[in-house]
Amino acid sequence: MALWNVMYDDWQMECCGTPFSVGDEVAWQLGGGPALYSVERHGKYGPDTVGVVRSIQLVTQGFALRAGTYEPVEGERSLRPVEKCPKWFTDPVEGCREKGHFRREVGVLVSLEVQEDTA
Repeated sequence: MALWNVMYDDWQMECCGTPFSVGDEVAWQLGGGPALYSVERHGKYGPDTVGVVRSIQLVTQGFALRAGTYEPVEGERSLRPVEKCPKWFTDPVEGCREKGHFRREVGVLVSLEVQEDTA
């Protein structure tokens, strides 16, 4: 068995994802890798990768207004362990857009156990 880090973005889950819990078997199309994979719900990246969810961490990111657009702030990312992935994410968690800086939930980081021959 191998453990893969998989980012499941908030918009992918909110659009057409199905919430999952630690211990669930899932089948996802994955892009990226090998250090970090990402779930892709809107394209064909080959066959689904099947695995068992071993941990879920809610990812919160800080954003600041720069040149008229909000951009992620380096070093303002935090992880919080959860047992279940939410269907809907909080926006913003703290701060406000009007003041030019806020933090919001941007998805979950999943530890996915897959068969060695998948790797």
